[in-house]
Amino acid sequence: MNGKELFYFTGKCLALDDHPELRDAIIEELSVPAMDWEGFTGLCSNHLILPTIYLKFKSHHLISLVPDVVWAFWEEIYQLNLLRNEGILKQLDAVISLLNENEISPTILKGAGNLLEGLYSDIGERMIGDIDMLVPEKDYLRAAKILENDGYRSEGTVYGEIENFKHYPRLFKDDGGVNIEIHRLLVSPPHSKWFSPEMIEKEKVTIRAQTTFYVLSDPHKAIFNFIHCQLTHSGSAYGIVSFRDIYDLYLISKKTDVSATVSQIKTKKKAISYFVFAGRSLSLPQRFYPAETFASKIFCYKHDLNQSLPVFYYAYRNLRYFHERILVGFSVQIFQSVYSKSMRRSVLGRLKNPRWYKDHFHSYLGFFHNTSR
Repeated sequence: MNGKELFYFTGKCLALDDHPELRDAIIEELSVPAMDWEGFTGLCSNHLILPTIYLKFKSHHLISLVPDVVWAFWEEIYQLNLLRNEGILKQLDAVISLLNENEISPTILKGAGNLLEGLYSDIGERMIGDIDMLVPEKDYLRAAKILENDGYRSEGTVYGEIENFKHYPRLFKDDGGVNIEIHRLLVSPPHSKWFSPEMIEKEKVTIRAQTTFYVLSDPHKAIFNFIHCQLTHSGSAYGIVSFRDIYDLYLISKKTDVSATVSQIKTKKKAISYFVFAGRSLSLPQRFYPAETFASKIFCYKHDLNQSLPVFYYAYRNLRYFHERILVGFSVQIFQSVYSKSMRRSVLGRLKNPRWYKDHFHSYLGFFHNTSR
């Protein structure tokens, strides 16, 4: 299989639970002597869905078709992720309890929130990078201080005024656990104008067990999934989609009509393109949106071109990044600093700090050397 074929084959595997008729097609492709197990495993690893694939193959009795050495690797990754997620749940319980004691009930976001709510079939199914939580703006700095007093700390140079950041610099403990991000805004401006904390507050869902916290409503989870994948991480611009995000959207779609959320999204064309492509990638057309549009066809074509021609992907990605982040991004900030005192302080503070040049050089170097799609 080439890159494009492996991608769509992976999508079929993710949709097996609700569509077991895909199993015969999957068995046929797995039985080919030239099956690219290294490429398939690498793709699933890059998209952070290897534990999910392991569970799909196990529950649909496909283990006998997987080479022993490959299966052993998948199983090891799953077991490690299971242990990690069990630790994350304990860490979450401690952090939420601590905040509750100080009359703060956070809204837990993304994978950690879904894990707490029981969205996944197994604790070890979802790979989680860190814990994101939203708190009321009045509690933003206070919540960070509470965790810092409990032994959490952040490191690295901060450029700008923390009280105006989307989230507090990542907090961590030296004795283990995952990083914690305390948000005052769920998304960055300008998206926060139409997907605001006030909007989220009206529909958030209360979860009470030994602690009290919130999670997003199901429609808001679908909207945030789109924003995070396609706007925050520029997936729409680069023609990139993460299977981890698509799988989350798939599970969310079992609880709410994803297509109905388009009316609440300002960037409708981009949202529709993402939803159409998500359905296509799982071999479930119209799952998330009922019809293709011209914009969605262009997006699908761009994504497939990225998979089929790596040279196109790297060239297009790097040129667009250089234009948007370096040329346009810096120009806009300099213009804003003319009339915004806080932006002026931020720009001047960075330009006067030698560490800023080193940090940004390494961030650009990391981007241009990143080969994942």
